[in-house]
Parts: sequence; C-alpha cells; structure tokens
Amino acid sequence: MTSITSTPKLFLAQLSIPVHRIMIRSAVKCVEQLGQILSFDETTNYNLQLAVEEATSNAVDHFSGTPGEEERIHLEFFVERDQLIISIRDKGIPFDLSQAKKYTTDNLESMSNPGLGMRLMNKGVDSVEMFVHGREGKETRLSKKLTNGALPDELRKSGPVKRSKNRETVKNSITRLSRPEELPAVCRLAWKCYGYTQEKFLYDAEALTEKVESGEFKSIITIDTDRNIIIGHIGLKYHDPAVKVPEVGLSFVDPTYRCPQVTKKLGKVALAATRYNGDLGVFDCSVTTHTFSQKAMQEHFGSAPCGLLLGIAASGIQAKELATTKQNKVSTVTHYQAFDHTLKTIYIPRHHQEMVREIYQWMKIPREFGKPNNSPLSGESSTDIVDLPDELNVSFIVINTIGETSISEITKAFQQCKDNRKDAVYAMLPTDTPSSPYLVEELEKKGFSFAGTMPHIHNGSDRITLQWLNVRLDMDAIRTYGDKTKKVFNYIKAELERIKSLQ
Repeated sequence: MTSITSTPKLFLAQLSIPVHRIMIRSAVKCVEQLGQILSFDETTNYNLQLAVEEATSNAVDHFSGTPGEEERIHLEFFVERDQLIISIRDKGIPFDLSQAKKYTTDNLESMSNPGLGMRLMNKGVDSVEMFVHGREGKETRLSKKLTNGALPDELRKSGPVKRSKNRETVKNSITRLSRPEELPAVCRLAWKCYGYTQEKFLYDAEALTEKVESGEFKSIITIDTDRNIIIGHIGLKYHDPAVKVPEVGLSFVDPTYRCPQVTKKLGKVALAATRYNGDLGVFDCSVTTHTFSQKAMQEHFGSAPCGLLLGIAASGIQAKELATTKQNKVSTVTHYQAFDHTLKTIYIPRHHQEMVREIYQWMKIPREFGKPNNSPLSGESSTDIVDLPDELNVSFIVINTIGETSISEITKAFQQCKDNRKDAVYAMLPTDTPSSPYLVEELEKKGFSFAGTMPHIHNGSDRITLQWLNVRLDMDAIRTYGDKTKKVFNYIKAELERIKSLQ
C-alpha cells in the first residue's frame, strides 16, 4: 500500500458561502462527509466539525463592514503529505490573538472571551494557523493528521501524467500566420496545452480575432499538413501600436505529437514577420522558474538578456493554483533582439555604465554615453501609472517626459502604489535626455534599484528600468540560463543590497 506521506497535494473539495450564519451548516456538513471518506471515528469527526464551525463563525462575525451580495467566505479542503488541510479565507477584520482576553476553564466570566473559540478549534484539529494576505483578506488554516491508509485508493494520485513515449511524429508541416477561420482552433489548442492559465483573450475567439484584425496581435501557427490540424503557436503582441517593438510569447506545442524543431520554426517565422512589419526589434519576458524559455530565446531567436524584473508575475501563469492559496511571486528575464542598429547617444548614471555598456554589446546595438546634466530639472513633465492585472498586483511608473515637476509626480505616483499595497513597482525612464541620470539617482534614494534597460521602447528611444519590491523573494529559487543572464542577475542582486544600505 502506498504510504500517505508519499501522496502529493490532493484537492478534495471547495465551498463558497454567503456571509450569513445560516450558511455555516453547509460548511459543517461538507467536513462531516469528508471525515467519513477519510475514515475518522465518530468523536474525531464531531470535533473536526466543531472546529470548522467555530472558524467559519469567526469569519462571519468579524467580517469587514456589512457584506454585500457578492461577498463570500471561501473554504477549501485538501490533503498535503499526511495532513488534512482546511483553509477558511475571508475579508474579515484582522485581529491580534496575543492582545485578546483569554478564556480559561477556571473562570466562568471568561466564557464570552475570544479564546473560547480558539480552544474549541484546537481541540478538533492538530494546529490552527492565522495568515493575513493584505488586500486578499485573512485566512484560518486548520490541520488534522491522517492515519496511514485513511485516504481511499481511488483518490490517490500516481504522480503527474507523463507524455507518452509513443507519440506520433509530425512528418510534414508548414508554419505561417493564422487565418481568421483558424483562430477558434488556436483557442482550443491553448486550453489543451495550458488550461486557463494564459491571457484571457487567448480563450475567446471573438476577442482574439479583434486583436488580430486591429494589428495588436499576430498569431503564428504550425500545421500538420497530413492531419490538417494546428500543432503549434507563437504570438507577437504590440502593446502600443505607435511603438514598433512587439513582445513575443504565448508559445505552445501540442503534447500529443512529436514535433521536431517546431519551436525553432515558429521563432523563425515570428522574426520574419517582425522584419516584414518594419519593427525596430522584438522582446520577450521569460520566467525564472525554469530555463527552457530563456534558452529558446537566446539559442533559437538569437536574443540577448537586457534585464530582470523581480516579482512581476504570479506563479499561476505557469501552474493552476488553489483559490485559497496565496500565489508566490516569480520573476522574468527580459530579452531583446534589435533590427535597428543606428548609433545613438544615451544618458546613464556613471555607476551603471559598465553593466549597461556590456548589455548593449550583447545586443549588438551601438550606443554612446552622453554627459549628464546635473542642473535642476526644467520644462514640462509627464508621468503615468500603468497597473498590470489584479492577480499580478504590480504597477509601472512610466516617465514620458522629464521636467520640472517630475520628482513630485513620481513621489505622488509611488505613494499611490504603496497605499494600494503593490507587491512591486517598476519605474521606466527615457535615456535620451541628459537629465535622466539625475532622476535615476533620485529614485534610488527612494529605494528603487537597477532592473535593466530596453532599446527602442520609448517612441523609438531607449529606457532604463528600476524596481522597488514589497515582497520577500527567494533569490536562490531564481533560475537563469547562460553566463550573460547570470551576470545581469548578480548585478541586480548587488544593486539591491547597495540600495538597502543607503536607506
């Protein structure tokens, strides 16, 4: 018999209830049924139900304000290692248990104190943990140890499904731009490869068609001509039609078939499409949870690393996460391949010039460093805040024009991001003005540190990127491919430490 400790994380049930006491019984009934499935005896099952009832009651009683019709309390039940985990998540008022009056068995007057509920919860489970997830609310997590053999065999997982070694090989294929009538098949292939973890428009044929027809997105496919089916895809996304620098991504290949060199072929056609369109270059953002995409960009595309944005993405872009589980943040390596190699002058702070010079050499883009202007800022200024999707919880402060009020505009924008509890904030500054180094150093005084540089992205001119983090990251978990990316990463880590020492 397989030991329970070898069983991977196993989802059992999920329940969302309105914030009303009358609905608490639904949560109790759910855990009663699970207790029977997991072979708990009658007493253990009753105590477990009592713990869930108390935790759910607390969520109702301590909810923040008057709950609206859309407000919910979310419960999730799963097995991890040898534990049944019950997560109760809500947007109730955070509280400090250490400051609460305690219930004691020898004092009847303490019966109404908060500690009674905690005592009842601890009686029914092995551990009770409290977590505060910022804007996402708070979580009570109950853990109960399972006995060996408690998990029914039909619920066990034998491990992830592996690709069949007997996959059919694609012998004849063509790679080209998608046609309108083929876009619904692209949506279906995206789901087949990744489920619903990619960008929303990729699963909506109408929205995808609209983006393709408007020129915001180019969809490139590989077709198995023998079977007449789409087996591979890559996309070019134009964030700003006025800036002819697309992002390459949304690449996936049907795992049902063996498709030699298909990724390389998709990349080749994507590059040809950008050159035909007269683009200045192409960039991508490769996650650091693995090195496959980084290797593909450097070896198949010929792109070079030019930056690393820490904590910009949620782990859910790579794998489905449970709704009550706080997503960990992951980072991305930015690569760039230039088609425009015109010599230009850029203005970079002296202490970053050595690293920036090397990055431009990797990209084979000629740049000269101009003399910075350290005089007070003057002229008109323009600054925008660009918020990424809510699940990422990060923002960009984009300095369009450096002028007299740039520092005050940035200060206001930065404070707004902090008030909104952003996990990270990235500042992008144009490097074609002599005042740029001065503004970079002002941002470094506020805690921003070097994140990289990006050619052509600012109306044809270059930008330098800085970053500010509000989350802890495990730097040892970041994976980089090649000596160049490793050098950029080491420099960024050193700059983080340097900026910390200045605060």
